[in-house]
Amino acid sequence: MTQTNRFWKFVFASATGIFLMAAGLLTFIWLRLSPVQEDLLITIEQENIYPLLWLAFLVIGSLWVVFDITYNTYIRPLKRMSAEAGVIYASNPSHRIRIKGSKDIITLARVINDFADMFENLNKTITEQILAARKETEKERNLLAAIMSELPHGVIICNKSGRILLFNSLAKKLFTPGTSAHETQNFIGLGRSIFHLLDKNLIAHAIGEIQERLNSQKKSVSSFFITPIYTGDLISVEAIPILDNDSAMTGFILTVQDISPDIQKYETIDTQLSEFQATLETEISGINFDRVEKKYNQISTIIRDLSLLRLPLTTLNLRNFLRTLQKKAGHEYDIRINIFNDQWNTRLLADAYSLTRAFIFLFQNLSSLLAQTEFNLVISYPASAIGFAISWDETICPLVDIDAVMHQRINALPGFGYVLKFNNARITLVSPDKDTCSGINIIAKAGKKSLLPFKKRAPVMAGSRPEFYDFDLFSVDTPSKNLLDTSLKELNYTVFDTETTGLNPDGGDEIVSIGAVRIVNNRIVYQDFFEELVNPNRDIPMNSYRIHGINYEMVMGKDPIERVLPRFRQFTADTVLLGHNIAFDMKMLKVKEKSTGIRFNNPTLDTLLLSAVLHPVHEQHDIENIAKRLGVNIIGRHTALGDAITTAEIFKRLIPILNSNGILTLKDAIKASQKTYYARLKY
Repeated sequence: MTQTNRFWKFVFASATGIFLMAAGLLTFIWLRLSPVQEDLLITIEQENIYPLLWLAFLVIGSLWVVFDITYNTYIRPLKRMSAEAGVIYASNPSHRIRIKGSKDIITLARVINDFADMFENLNKTITEQILAARKETEKERNLLAAIMSELPHGVIICNKSGRILLFNSLAKKLFTPGTSAHETQNFIGLGRSIFHLLDKNLIAHAIGEIQERLNSQKKSVSSFFITPIYTGDLISVEAIPILDNDSAMTGFILTVQDISPDIQKYETIDTQLSEFQATLETEISGINFDRVEKKYNQISTIIRDLSLLRLPLTTLNLRNFLRTLQKKAGHEYDIRINIFNDQWNTRLLADAYSLTRAFIFLFQNLSSLLAQTEFNLVISYPASAIGFAISWDETICPLVDIDAVMHQRINALPGFGYVLKFNNARITLVSPDKDTCSGINIIAKAGKKSLLPFKKRAPVMAGSRPEFYDFDLFSVDTPSKNLLDTSLKELNYTVFDTETTGLNPDGGDEIVSIGAVRIVNNRIVYQDFFEELVNPNRDIPMNSYRIHGINYEMVMGKDPIERVLPRFRQFTADTVLLGHNIAFDMKMLKVKEKSTGIRFNNPTLDTLLLSAVLHPVHEQHDIENIAKRLGVNIIGRHTALGDAITTAEIFKRLIPILNSNGILTLKDAIKASQKTYYARLKY
């Protein structure tokens, strides 16, 4: 309810009360009159009906004018002064009160403006002192950030919930290989979940392995795994725990490295060596062949090992590996594995997670093909290797089925044969004839220490600090909180805007541009943005072009909304949607639900409604007027991204004013917004 409505309701209630009291008093007097007096009054009323009506209108009009002057001279300026003083204190110290009213009101406004001058100067002085005090610290932070940005490995730091709180440039480049981050559905950004980029099971396995090593008080507690990412590249990941003062894991570091070139190099070398071996067998014969073949095998083994040197294969205790394999196969698929001839101190060179999953995958498929749940696994120890001989009863398996298994993917991992290859393992089939298989042999490398080569790199020059980290996110654990009861400062927001062909969503108008930026941990992450032109597959009217400057030539060849919306939904995952007059933008998205199958169920907030809640005495709540009140500079007006950034900056200025008015949580903000007049607007 606006202050104007409150005042006039009070006036109406007061007038009604006075009228009822007067009517009661007149009725009391009338009942005490004699018949002669009643006739006299009726005669006077009939003869002077028009002058009496004019007198009544004059009295009512005069009272109306008096009340209106009173309201606009004393009450309205006072209410507006209160609201604008809140803007000065909570958001924009440069704002000044400029109102018309009584002499006392104007004097009070002048006094408040004088205090505002002192407050602004004090703020500037304090800010300068803080900046001076933090100058040296800022240099160190810039140096640290620059070093992180230029490390030879991608680095991603997450809190215990998997929310990203730091990443460097190489990690950003690895997961967003295009020219800009918005060209992919897999976004890396502060506050986002790492599980959108890497399979959750892989990280859970690594964290579990780390926890076991921490419980055993081992010095080396990191965990390695290899996985493909959405680009098709294969990366190696090392997970390292971050511990608090009580040695409890409060987060983890992931160092990532693209190993696809190494795998390709290995495949090339392996192919060429195999071709060379075939040539040797053809060209060399006689007694010298055995000696040449032995020497060749030694050299080719060294070359193959060197080509895989950069892969993060670790030495595993063979018995622990086999017991884990046995346990998981029984627990997950009720498959029994009988293990023979394993040795306690033997070590295996492999990636624990991928090789374990590969073996389980193989046993699972063999169980389906052979209708068996029990297999034998005999371990042998040829030179510098470990052999795994898999056998079953006399059931024969077709070779074509085994070959199909070799090329199947293993959940988040590549194909079975590929996993064996980057674990430096080889598979051979026991075949009684050319069409069947009666057993499988896998040869892997025995564990041994090796020295990795280190390259000399140029010095890192400290430049401007990038936007790629926010350590305050360590304390943020959004999944464990009720979103509606979460503080407005702790929520993650996607602030977005659309540009369209017109203002009639149901009448065929289409989106031509979507722009968005994120607010994470109460700060605008300008580098985590989304901006795409959309082909509306229709003409763009001149009136719309004059507003946003987008013509049909600019959107020709761009993706239609059916391809853009899935990417935008991924960008907005796990966030509150925020916009200015967001009801219109949400309607534009809603009309596309049927054709795209994309639905946005995120909570929403609207700066138009929030401004109306906080400043009901102001009649204008468009972006320009709100920005002017709050001291926000508008850049890129009527571009989707420009308006989104402006809306984000407005919202940042509104949060302290909302808090000072008792609006602290998302639930509070939604409830307050629904009470405003503008909430009735429908599209």
